[in-house]
Amino acid sequence: MHQRKPEAGDYLDLLEKNLLFKGFHKEELEQFLTCHGGHIKSYEKGHTIGSEGEPIEGVGIVLAGAVSVSKDNPQGERLIMARLHEGDVFGEVAVYTGTIWTATVMSKVPSIVLFLKREKLLDQGEPCEGCVKFQLNMLQLVAKKALSLNVKLEILAMRTLRKKVLKYLLLEWKKTKENPLDLPFNREDMAEFLQVARPALSRELSLLKEEGLIHYKGKRFILMDVERIQQELSS
Repeated sequence: MHQRKPEAGDYLDLLEKNLLFKGFHKEELEQFLTCHGGHIKSYEKGHTIGSEGEPIEGVGIVLAGAVSVSKDNPQGERLIMARLHEGDVFGEVAVYTGTIWTATVMSKVPSIVLFLKREKLLDQGEPCEGCVKFQLNMLQLVAKKALSLNVKLEILAMRTLRKKVLKYLLLEWKKTKENPLDLPFNREDMAEFLQVARPALSRELSLLKEEGLIHYKGKRFILMDVERIQQELSS
């Protein structure tokens, strides 16, 4: 039997919870998606969604699966900028500042993505109420991403891998002050985020555990001595 292709309307409950559509009711959201060319694409694992330097289709919203955002440095190394999951948005900066992808986006697992067409988002016609809401929400989203990028730069500025790991764990703890804390990354993701080799990260985590600074199992971490960690980072 032929399987029906998923449509944007199938994901209204998920989209209503997305920051981009804060303040939208279902009918308004449906109308906005129709007016702005909202369409869904499915990708197999390892498929390139958009390549750096190529024309961009529009803003993407991950509806299912996971995608990575990366850039290649002059040495030909691929640096992972972000790992995105259900509800995350990509391509917004490229859409509003130019016509090409500013990074490469690839599906890490089978994924479903909703696209909003670039030309529709940039239409200078009379704005509807939904358009105004969307643009204000987009501004808030970009501001939050800029803050997140500043945090990452703060972590990567640490001189040693040890301090990078401790800084990352401390900042995650400060978000909720929960101990133990559940990280959003597995080891591979954490290594990509910190831009280090996974074996080196695993060794450093083991050393910190032996020293009694942290304890962990899987994604769950306990900061055993927050005050000592803060002192070490300030030295």
